[in-house]
Amino acid sequence: MPSTDPHFDPATTQQTFRLGTPDYLAPPLMAAIVSYMRSSAPGARLVMQPLSPDCDFASELADGRLDVVIGNWPQPPAHLRSKLLFKDETVCLVDRAHRCAAHMRREDYLEGSHVVPLTYSVPAGGVVEIHLASHQLARNPTVTVPYFSMAPQLLPGTDLIYTTSRHFAEHYAAILPLAIVTPPIDFPEMRFYQLWDASTEHAADRLWFRSLLSAVVRTAQATQHTRTPDRSAGRTGHSP
Repeated sequence: MPSTDPHFDPATTQQTFRLGTPDYLAPPLMAAIVSYMRSSAPGARLVMQPLSPDCDFASELADGRLDVVIGNWPQPPAHLRSKLLFKDETVCLVDRAHRCAAHMRREDYLEGSHVVPLTYSVPAGGVVEIHLASHQLARNPTVTVPYFSMAPQLLPGTDLIYTTSRHFAEHYAAILPLAIVTPPIDFPEMRFYQLWDASTEHAADRLWFRSLLSAVVRTAQATQHTRTPDRSAGRTGHSP
């Protein structure tokens, strides 16, 4: 059950926090969450649980099996409390030798072969499919994988296209022979939210945990490109 102790102290707590999310948050961002938590709550435990297509995460949030869910929706579920964590650009990831590595045309995208992760708890499909369907378009899901992190591993040496967020793409393009390409379709920004149940709205421990997630996203290097530059930086007479 959520703590109601207004004097909840992360420095001494031994509580277990449960975070549900698909694996489409890049490892550096997840590592930043773990690092921040280890330094501020060394006695706490963190359990990361994957969201599967048949997962009823609303029920798991309500009964305490999950504390927070991070997900990517055009609009978050209205029956849950939510906060926007960050918005990210939609990009395509391909093999560095792919014929579209420098430039991708609309027909290249629509007629190409795509690697697509399984969707989770979204009957209409993922945000890419929803956007394409709204414009009476469709792509060719040549390979379907159970995990988001598996998709980049399949791209080297193939003609496959993977549509994802920039922070996720940049991580894998740095360690695999891959190229990031601007999609030829005007996809909206991806919106990553944290969700929680109304019953934990004012619980001190859950408030702290949600604040930690927000703070990490605001400061992590993995999401630096999503932040508006400080236009005052570099002006004469201003300190850093």
